Amino acid sequence: MAGVSQPGDAASPQDVALAYADQLRQQSATCRLLAEKQRENTAAFEGFAERGLPGSAEMAIRSERSARFLVQLASVIAEQAIAHDQLMAAGGPENSRAYVEYEATTRRLRALLPTDTLTD
Repeated sequence: MAGVSQPGDAASPQDVALAYADQLRQQSATCRLLAEKQRENTAAFEGFAERGLPGSAEMAIRSERSARFLVQLASVIAEQAIAHDQLMAAGGPENSRAYVEYEATTRRLRALLPTDTLTD
């Protein structure tokens, strides 16, 4: 991916931190792509249900639920990347005030993580 640092490219601790934020952004983008695929699956299952294929309506509901889960997860991960960028812009973990704010943001974001197990 152009413009995204790779862990092996890191020449300094600052570069490692940027690589971490880049990884978070990549994970967020991946979750959004997966959510879009789940929405395509939902449409397919809805079509099957209209044709009377048994179990398709239930699968459409589960697929849509999975898509919502992935979108929520993508949003939380993206916010974590922003929080990390802000920490690094403020001087990194050496700036105790910025680090305390980063930890507080991380706790709030953790509370927003999806709790649906998607197993029922």
